[in-house]
Amino acid sequence: MHLFPDNMEFKGDCRTSGFRCVEMQENRPWTFQVDTYGLCVVVHMMLHNSYMEIEKKLSPEGGYIYQPKSSFKRYWNGELWRNLFKKLLNSRPGGNDKKLLQDLRESFQDYMCSNPQLIKKLSELLVKQRASLCA
Repeated sequence: MHLFPDNMEFKGDCRTSGFRCVEMQENRPWTFQVDTYGLCVVVHMMLHNSYMEIEKKLSPEGGYIYQPKSSFKRYWNGELWRNLFKKLLNSRPGGNDKKLLQDLRESFQDYMCSNPQLIKKLSELLVKQRASLCA
């Protein structure tokens, strides 16, 4: 976005059903939301092995929020994943997208560092993945 004038917004639709951010779906201007929505799509696919479908729900604070229709498995850290989707799917123009992403990264980093077993398990999985990719 630094290549464009400040407060630049886009209007348009990529017409690819699984990658249309909320703003595209509602015919509103968008900036970085197309990228954060794409990140949600990729994360959802990795978690659920299916394309993400979203729903618009009334929030407890008033107004509406968007969230994936799929639920999280009991043994996942649901709060961590709900927070990621809530913040990325409901980010608004004028918001600090860099700060948003940094805060989310830090929340995942804090979670991983809070339990040494998670780091060990992740390292083992990455070693297996590397071996299967190179075989």
